Amino acid sequence: MQKMATHIDFIKDITISKMQWKLKVRVVRMWEVPDRFNPDTIFSIKLVLQEEKGDRISASTGKSVLHLFKTQITELGLYNMANFIVCHNKEKFNTTKHRLRLTFTQRTTMAETTDSLFPINIFDLRPYDQLINKVDVNKAELFDVIGEIVNFSEVQTQNQGGISRKFMDIELEDDERKKLSATFWGEFIDEIIPHLLSANNQPIIVVMQLIKANKYQDSYSVRNTWNASKLWINPNFPQSDEFKTRLKVAKMHIFVSLILWFEKGSF
Repeated sequence: MQKMATHIDFIKDITISKMQWKLKVRVVRMWEVPDRFNPDTIFSIKLVLQEEKGDRISASTGKSVLHLFKTQITELGLYNMANFIVCHNKEKFNTTKHRLRLTFTQRTTMAETTDSLFPINIFDLRPYDQLINKVDVNKAELFDVIGEIVNFSEVQTQNQGGISRKFMDIELEDDERKKLSATFWGEFIDEIIPHLLSANNQPIIVVMQLIKANKYQDSYSVRNTWNASKLWINPNFPQSDEFKTRLKVAKMHIFVSLILWFEKGSF
C-alpha cells in the first residue's frame, strides 16, 4: 500500500487563526541570546527558517524549553516542523519580512530530514544600489551583503559608558565595482584578521549575514549587530560561488580593456 505524502504548509500562508501548521524548513541562521541579567546563561535560541520557495519566518525557544532543542537543532539543517505557537513579530530587529513569528513549546517537533533538491540559497543579499544611493533604509531590518574586501583600516577602540569596544572599517566591492562601507565590531574583527594577514594577494570574499544599515551625514554604511550577525569568509554556497564567478569575469573584462587601451595608445 502506497504511503500518502505528508501535507506541507507554506510560510506565506501562516496566520494566527490556525495552530496546526506543518513546515519543511532549513535553519539558515541560529544563535544564542544571553540572559541580560546573567550574560553567562543562555536565555533563548533564535532562528531564521526558510522554506523551499525562499520565504522566511523567525522562530525562538523560551528558556523553559531550551534544553529540549539546544542540541537537537543545527544551523543549515533541514527539518519537518510541527506543533508550534504562532504570534505577532514584535522583535526590535526584523530578521525576516514576515509579520508573524514562531515560538517553540514542549510539544514542538523538529524532525531532521534530507532532500537533495531543497535549495541552499541561505542568504538574503541586498544589492549595493539600495544602500549607496542615499535612500531611506529601515534600520530595524536585518539583511545580508556579499563583497570582496578591497580596503581596511587599523583596529580602533570606542569607549562608551565605561565599556571599551573595538571596531574596524572595511571597504567592500561587488562584481560591478560598486563600493560599500562596512564596520566590523567584536568577533567579526577576530575572525577576519587572520585572513587579512595571510591573503597572499588572493581575494577575500565575505558575506555579512543579518546586519543592519547605518546612516551618517546622508551616507550609508553597514555593520554587524550583536548575537544575530554572522560573518562567512570565502564561503562555498551557490550564491557566493555565483558571485565569485561574476567577479572573475568582471576582472577579466577590466584586464582585457587595459591591454586594448595600452595597445591602442602605442600607435
